[in-house]
Amino acid sequence: MAPVTASYQLTTEHKLKHFVVEVLERSGVARAQAEVVADVLVEADMRGIESHGVARLESYYVGRIRSGHLKPRPNYHVVRETPTSIVYDADNGLGHPVSKMAMEAVIAKASEFGAAFGAVRNSNHYGIAGYYAMMALEHDMIGMSSTNSVKYAAATFGREVVLGTNPFAFAVPAGNEPAFVLDFATTTVPKGKLEVHKRKKKKLESGWAIDADGNMTYDPDEALRGALLPLGGFGTEGGGHKGFGMGLLADILCGVLSGGCFGPTLPFADQTKEGAISHWFGAFRIDAFRDVDEFKADVDVELRYFKESSAARGAQRIMVAGEPEILKAAYHRQYGIPVHAKVWDGLQRLSSELDVPFDLAR
Repeated sequence: MAPVTASYQLTTEHKLKHFVVEVLERSGVARAQAEVVADVLVEADMRGIESHGVARLESYYVGRIRSGHLKPRPNYHVVRETPTSIVYDADNGLGHPVSKMAMEAVIAKASEFGAAFGAVRNSNHYGIAGYYAMMALEHDMIGMSSTNSVKYAAATFGREVVLGTNPFAFAVPAGNEPAFVLDFATTTVPKGKLEVHKRKKKKLESGWAIDADGNMTYDPDEALRGALLPLGGFGTEGGGHKGFGMGLLADILCGVLSGGCFGPTLPFADQTKEGAISHWFGAFRIDAFRDVDEFKADVDVELRYFKESSAARGAQRIMVAGEPEILKAAYHRQYGIPVHAKVWDGLQRLSSELDVPFDLAR
């Protein structure tokens, strides 16, 4: 669990969501859309993914609205549709509401036809990929989601920044076990983790990033001026070429397939390009393959097989994808969500600037 120290303040899920909604609405966002953004951001913090939570509210979302680089009230609209596919244009709006709309449409189409896919172009950051994949779970479907991003990462054996963190997420329902939710960046870590380490004045781990000259670095400032490495690290010996391939695949599915920005047309992290991000979604019905209850019972058996296997020396036990986040969410729901002091200060600034009551303390 995230340590609660002098560097953190505690708040609750309800208070944090309410605050985010009020801040976004005062910034010009329609309330219904602000509620979606708040739900996604706070879900990230609940699950312990603080790099994608309210830490982005001040500088990225509100900051881009204020600078005119993000539309608070976009015209989300469908540009292409078939019985099993749909493509939205986000009109340079917030990525969360249109992504929820797209995934809802994909689920509705999959309910009728067994499987469906969707994409969004001309969008912005959409939060955690797992949020949208998990929307399929309550419909007895397997959900998928991906997004490209502004460029932070180098190619295998490269030193130029050419690719985004480009995550994939898959959500699979189980019976008595928690759902299997695999949500991962195709770089060793997301850029937000470098920012978290910078805030905490912590060194990076080996293999996370390189500096501007292509040398391995443990300094988050040098890494932010350099590049992230593909999942697997430097070169091919650790499988870095596999991470590079998955990141490129995400860019093709999100950017190329949707008709949005990709590769050479994506901006770098320090550049501003409106509506540069694209997303991709999928869902399919389990009962198109087999009985749902039987499938879930077998997923339980599958997950328990790994969880009950012997842990290595020094490790407590084996956990499968999605389980650590569920445990963190339960802990934070009971004891409070930790918000880093620097993020807390930013929320206080927004409170003062937008005349939103600051009542976040647990």
